[in-house]
Amino acid sequence: MKILIVEDEPFNIIVLEEMIRIFYPDAEIQSAENGELGYEILQVENFNLILSDVSMPVMDGYELIQKIKKELQLKTPTVAVTAFAVQGDKEKLLLAGFDDYISKPIDMSILEDILNKYGS
Repeated sequence: MKILIVEDEPFNIIVLEEMIRIFYPDAEIQSAENGELGYEILQVENFNLILSDVSMPVMDGYELIQKIKKELQLKTPTVAVTAFAVQGDKEKLLLAGFDDYISKPIDMSILEDILNKYGS
């Protein structure tokens, strides 16, 4: 499985990578510190799954998902990883183009479900 993590906090990247490796020890994981860098990577590489923070500098997750779906026309499952999971946010994220979302702090069983659902 090849996963792109788009996240501006280095600690969150490390934690998410370690959590993924519990379920998929051989996963190939790449990271980008903002949506713009993630977009550049996606122009040249393919992934099975994209996990993207929503609130980032330079280019946020909402702008990134628009570029993924409209400009690159990728069908790669893209999951929002956000601390802003309140009532109505899931609908907003899905309407924006995300396939699913995970709220922070990340629950291991929810992450496992997401990886199994989209990571094949």
